[in-house]
Amino acid sequence: MLIEGSIVRAVEISDKNPKAWIFRLNNGGEYSTHLGRIDHDRIIGSKYGSIINLTKGKIIILKPTPREFIRSFSLKTQIMYEDDCAIACSVAGIGNGMRVGEAGTGSGALTTFLAWAVAPDGHVYSFDNNEKHLNNARQNLQLTGLQDNITLKLHDIRESVDIPELDAFFLDFSTPYEAINSVTRNLKSGGHLVCFVPNWGQVEQIIEVINLNPELILQRVFEINKRDFNVNPKKHIMRPKFRSIVYSGILIHAIKILS
Repeated sequence: MLIEGSIVRAVEISDKNPKAWIFRLNNGGEYSTHLGRIDHDRIIGSKYGSIINLTKGKIIILKPTPREFIRSFSLKTQIMYEDDCAIACSVAGIGNGMRVGEAGTGSGALTTFLAWAVAPDGHVYSFDNNEKHLNNARQNLQLTGLQDNITLKLHDIRESVDIPELDAFFLDFSTPYEAINSVTRNLKSGGHLVCFVPNWGQVEQIIEVINLNPELILQRVFEINKRDFNVNPKKHIMRPKFRSIVYSGILIHAIKILS
């Protein structure tokens, strides 16, 4: 049952380009949309999946996922796309109770996926050397309700940092090869190192550093791509979208071993 403080995603019920809104429920609160005012009190006490009638249409109340949170963020930096974040988490087997690190907080996209995966008992340590990026990420992350599982730090991860031993570390910035040896010291044996970069030149530099580190063993290097489709069930039509993001970057995965 939804209570005050619950975070909901209200989705317009429409055949064409339905709009959606994410907000936290408050007693007596309201949210204005082109369909009419959404009174929070009509949602409190209901369940996810409930349909609410508004003045000019209907909405369905759903539980937001990291994918939807990211789409509502204020983006001040280039981000890892939702599919990239999901794949990165799966490669490292991120789950409840794990402690993970991330460098290149940016707007908080990967941070959200990591915190969602390790909650409720795990924790994410996220580092960025740009204070403006961290402040923007902090505001974005307030929407997710995952703040208790995240520590944001203003720090250059190329330098050592005092944090607990981690299950995984993710590097998402332009020169990750400069920080690999530093973050490896924070990984437990068997821990995962994941780097995400857009250019093959960066890949070569990353692999060179990994191969020179006796505590790391390279696992996988692969490209992430996708193809979206337009679907019209009534006319039995399905074809690729002519305009879509088909390439985003390359993921490099290594594991820390006992040297």
